[in-house]
Amino acid sequence: MTTTVSLPEYTEEYKQQQRQQVLEAEVVYQWKCVLRTKDKPYMPFIMIGIFSILYGISYFLSPSVTFFYMWAITVVIFAPVSYFLFDADYDYKGQITPKGIIIHKTERVPEIFYKATRGMAYIGIVVCVIAALMVGPLAFVGAGAFALLSFKMTGFHKQTEIDIHPFHQNSSYQVLISRLDDMYQWDIYTFLCDVPDFIDTEFYDLHIMSFECKASDFPHIEKVLKQYIRFAD
Repeated sequence: MTTTVSLPEYTEEYKQQQRQQVLEAEVVYQWKCVLRTKDKPYMPFIMIGIFSILYGISYFLSPSVTFFYMWAITVVIFAPVSYFLFDADYDYKGQITPKGIIIHKTERVPEIFYKATRGMAYIGIVVCVIAALMVGPLAFVGAGAFALLSFKMTGFHKQTEIDIHPFHQNSSYQVLISRLDDMYQWDIYTFLCDVPDFIDTEFYDLHIMSFECKASDFPHIEKVLKQYIRFAD
C-alpha cells in the first residue's frame, strides 16, 4: 500500500521557518574533520603548465625577454595560490539537532596568506600594465589571464559556508550514498539520503540530508540520527 505524505505549501516563509528551527534547536552531537582532495598536490604543476603555454604563445607572437620575467613572477605568485586557494582544504564541522543538521565549511588557509595574496594581486595588475606599455597590446595574449586573476584575487577573504538541512520528521528517509569517499586524502565517509516522496519537488532540496565525516565517527552519527528520523528498510 502506497502512502502519500501531506505537505504544507512551499513558500519562502516555510523554508526560513524550517531553517530557523534548526538553528535555534539544541545541538545534541557534533563532529569535525578536514577535507583535502587527493589531486591537490598536482594543482601548482597544472597552473605552471597553463601559464607556460600562454606566455609561450605571447613570446612567439612578439619575442621579448619581458615575457620571461613575467612568466617567472606569475609562477612565483600563482603556484602557492593554486595550492592554498584554488583547491583549498576545509575545516568541516557538522552539528545534529532534534530539528536537523547544520554543516560549517571553512577554508583552511591562514589569514596572513589572504593578505599577502591581495597584496601580490595589486602588484600583478601593475606588472600587466607595465608590460602592455613596454611590449604593446600583444602582451595581453599571455598576461591577460594573469590580469584577470589578479583582479579577482584582490577580493580574497576567508569564507565559511553554512548549510542547513531540516528534518522532515513525518517521513522516512532513503539512503542513497553511505561509503568512503575516494575524492579525499583521509578516511572521509560520505552520507546522502532523501525522502522518496519529495522527488521533483522543492521539498527535496530543502530536506535532503548529506554530510561528510571521519569514517570512525559515522557509526555513532548514524545512531544519533536514528533518534530523530526514520530510515526506510
